[in-house]
Amino acid sequence: MKLLVSFTARQTVIQAAVVQEAQPDHIIFLTTPLAAENGWHEKKNMIIRFKEGAPVQYTNIFIPEDLSLSTIVETIKRHIHSTAEKFNIEEIYFDASSGKGIHRIVISNYLKGFTEKRKMDYFLIYFDPDTRVINRVCICSGAFSEYKSTFSIDWNLKERLSVYGASMTDSLPVLDNENNYFINFSDQYDELYLNLCSSMILRAFFSSYENIKALVDLKKELRDFVLESHIEEQVDKFIQRIFGIMPHLKKEVLTTRESIRETLLDFFRKMVSKRDFGKPSFSYDFRSGIGKYYKKYTNELSGMIIKKISNPALISDDSGLKKEIAHFLGVLFDKIVEKINYISDTKNVEFPEAVFNRFKQKYVKNFQKESQLNTRSQISIVFEKIVSYAVYKAISENSLLKESIASVHQNVKLDGKSNSLIEIDTLIVFRNGYIHTFEAKSSHVSNKDINSKILVLKRYLGESAGMDIVFPFTEEDISHFENKDEQYLRKFHSKGLKNVNTWGNFFSSTDKNVVPVDMIGERLIELALKYS
Repeated sequence: MKLLVSFTARQTVIQAAVVQEAQPDHIIFLTTPLAAENGWHEKKNMIIRFKEGAPVQYTNIFIPEDLSLSTIVETIKRHIHSTAEKFNIEEIYFDASSGKGIHRIVISNYLKGFTEKRKMDYFLIYFDPDTRVINRVCICSGAFSEYKSTFSIDWNLKERLSVYGASMTDSLPVLDNENNYFINFSDQYDELYLNLCSSMILRAFFSSYENIKALVDLKKELRDFVLESHIEEQVDKFIQRIFGIMPHLKKEVLTTRESIRETLLDFFRKMVSKRDFGKPSFSYDFRSGIGKYYKKYTNELSGMIIKKISNPALISDDSGLKKEIAHFLGVLFDKIVEKINYISDTKNVEFPEAVFNRFKQKYVKNFQKESQLNTRSQISIVFEKIVSYAVYKAISENSLLKESIASVHQNVKLDGKSNSLIEIDTLIVFRNGYIHTFEAKSSHVSNKDINSKILVLKRYLGESAGMDIVFPFTEEDISHFENKDEQYLRKFHSKGLKNVNTWGNFFSSTDKNVVPVDMIGERLIELALKYS
């Protein structure tokens, strides 16, 4: 018969692993005021049911805060003596995973002496939550053995969350015994996920949506300006301004007015015809030639027009009028090239408008539920679903993951103490109680924000939980970012990626666990081998 002595711990999942490893016939739980205050002792029934057959019997000893150490030890001694006699205990296990350090030392020494006198086997068990390894040491014989926690649990997600006082207010079950969210449209998501992993343009789209949208809008605005007679509008405004300052000459210069209009239009039409504004891939290296056109415009065209308007036969003193005309001509030129210059912040970007519109039509608009959100929010939602799909795909294709993972959930909203709320993009429940989350970020995030999210996550899910950040970048991308490969960064920028240097600084300095979007399956296998 085996007896396990264990302090009631916040880490109920860890205690469950220890019970599974020790397989005791009876347990003595030592409950402190802190454990009682936080309701940890109420989770005992979730721990003892792991033994096959009837639940393990247990005794609970409450240890008041004001008791001296000697009184605590004497109290524990009496219970151990009576329990050993009552159940014919032959082996004693002491859980060194929890409890105050001084308590563990003193109680362990007592149990060592107690078992030696009675010639029992005495074991120390320690569960390392970081490695998920259980160390079991036989004190009497000096034997040492190490085991990985391999137990399975039958808690559902709500039950698992209740261990730490959190309640689930909403979630989308992606994969469990009853749900298979992606089964009906896995082809669509598989295409999207594979395209994301292979297309630099698509990865730039997710991480720089606003930048690319601005680029597309500016290109469209530029084409509209040139192709939809906006140049004529600007020229006509110029004509109105010039002739507006000399209305008394209206009759005399009517013929001249039409001639000036056609001269200006002919000049600007020839200027813009040097580039094909109709193509979405329009690049404004045309801007480098603006100086040449402006020189011709000011030196030849402007002089000719001023001469036509300020005809000495019509105007005796034209110095002031020439100055006004030169000013308005300069304004006219600036207005027409303004749209071209305005796009300069996205120089050499190759993102085609057709790709942009096709993506929005094919993927973003398919989410009816989120149709009221702005497009930026919809883009984020699409990426979150891609990450969940990558998890789903990995599990579907790997037998180890099928055996190790109990369920996958998306957009999990948890309500905890003080009415605080946390949202988790993708949550994976392993069969041994470990929970792992993927936080999908389609735009840049600070280390401070990540640290805050991790702290809240631990408060809601306990130490038996972990989090990775997933950005829409591949393993190759992140490697080049970390090394600040200028050639690669320039190429990524040319596809529409905003703030390439900021991304490079982030990946080269962050201490957070970032998982490339194309390595989600490999990361899950790593976790399964470590935590299963």
